[in-house]
Amino acid sequence: MDIRTLRYFLVTAQERNFTKAANKLCMAQPPLSRQIKLLEEELGVTLFIRNSRQLQLTEEGYFLKQQAEEILLLIEKTEHQLEKMGTNDYGTISIGATESCGGSILPHLIEGFHETAPHIRFQIWTGNSDETQERLEKNLVDVAVVREPFNMEQYDRIFLNHEPWVIICNKEHFLAKHPEGVRVSELQDASLIIPIRQPIQNEINSWFNEIASERNIFCLYNSITSVMGFAEHNLGVIICPESAKNLINRETLTYRKIIDPVHESGTYLVKKHLQLMATATEKFWKYVEHQTKSNPSKYKESMR
Repeated sequence: MDIRTLRYFLVTAQERNFTKAANKLCMAQPPLSRQIKLLEEELGVTLFIRNSRQLQLTEEGYFLKQQAEEILLLIEKTEHQLEKMGTNDYGTISIGATESCGGSILPHLIEGFHETAPHIRFQIWTGNSDETQERLEKNLVDVAVVREPFNMEQYDRIFLNHEPWVIICNKEHFLAKHPEGVRVSELQDASLIIPIRQPIQNEINSWFNEIASERNIFCLYNSITSVMGFAEHNLGVIICPESAKNLINRETLTYRKIIDPVHESGTYLVKKHLQLMATATEKFWKYVEHQTKSNPSKYKESMR
């Protein structure tokens, strides 16, 4: 199995038709069909169910499609970085980020850096911290902005900020009547919508355990934007970091800090320990490191 064959397979998987795939690859249909057949024989699996209308991926085909997308993305990224290595002025930096950080922290990280290196470009991928870590481990992103709780043992890190946990709720919700903030004990009467990450679930559960209070977990979310409608329809209140307030529809939703006790979440820029970085990425890392050390309070406050 070589890179060319993987590309043939991926285009065929995307088009679900040999003729369309062959046209897209600028080749004849019979050689393409033969290449896919040889790939199946080499791997000892059936990748497509062939019928008169369109090709259907088998379970093995779906798996190979996912792997091929990551492999080809990594090859493209590697080729691009090799072309640009050796110069500080060009290159592409791939950054993974949690959803809330992508909309709040990243603009502040990149804005000043862009002024010093206007020709460097960025690729941004968002997901939860576990998904971001997976992409970092597979070298699909160069650096990542992650949120605690996160196992930092295998990573170099730059502390960015602490931000409080808040609730997002409908403006008519009873908890919205507390502009000074809501106590953890008051959340026991609400249907809660919380992050799906197990470490965060454990942390939120510990809040209630500390005060021997009940909680009603109505829904778990991976993407906070996917549950904003739940809060708008008063189905529950979302527990999330404060930076998520930038994502809300202020006509229908509001946010309140969780107080008594206050709980905070730390965010970090991380990279794999002893990672050999491309010149552009190293320049970005050093820039952020310098900014957080030279004026930490102003820098952290600007990301709120």
